[in-house]
Amino acid sequence: MIAASVLVVLLAGGSIGVYLERGRLTDILVATSADAGLKLEYIEVYGRTHTPKDVLLAASELTLGEPMLSISLRDLHARLSTIGWIEDIAIEREMPSTIRLLLTERMPMALLQTVNGHRVIDASGTIITGADPSAFSHLTVVAGKQAAGKVAPILNILRTEPELYAEVWAVTFQSERRWDVHLRSGIRVRLPESDPRTAWSRLAMIDHTKRITDRDLAVIDMRVPDQMIVEPNIPVRGKGSKT
Repeated sequence: MIAASVLVVLLAGGSIGVYLERGRLTDILVATSADAGLKLEYIEVYGRTHTPKDVLLAASELTLGEPMLSISLRDLHARLSTIGWIEDIAIEREMPSTIRLLLTERMPMALLQTVNGHRVIDASGTIITGADPSAFSHLTVVAGKQAAGKVAPILNILRTEPELYAEVWAVTFQSERRWDVHLRSGIRVRLPESDPRTAWSRLAMIDHTKRITDRDLAVIDMRVPDQMIVEPNIPVRGKGSKT
């Protein structure tokens, strides 16, 4: 009803719509709507877990008291989409005074090893700008060329064996084809390029009965189907050392 009254006031002057430039008419509409009470008073945010409040508000560039009709939802969406934590966002304008932000945040999946240190990444391999790696030290470290975009499937496989997965601290993508899994004990598990799920499940079954991961091993090679090759953890002696 308020908006309708504003339009009546603006258009009642006969030929005002003809003589005024469109931009000027828009300015008058915005100003008059604000005088009628259509001002931003409330910013409601839903789905915010990791995005810092101050970062969100600064990026929005919203100001309490500004005319509701002066807020471009398209521009607001573009500004908020630059925030690293935000994967998607829906924006609603509810008259007379509310802007509602519905966030879909990126979910941290792993720590990507880079030349500049660790970076938090999501399931797609996207680096979450602004995320503090030290706050996510519990996540699995991932390394290797093209590893970031491939890590979600292998982590999903490893999680199918929770007891064994609890011993995993890192995975490395080898030759852009297959994965090595690094256990906290120092053992490297070499998984096959084809059907790593079966190999991982077989290792979990063997470990459940024989506790092979508790042994002093350097490598457990699961790349050959139905076989498991182990390499003992023998320290490399320096040249000239006595045996």
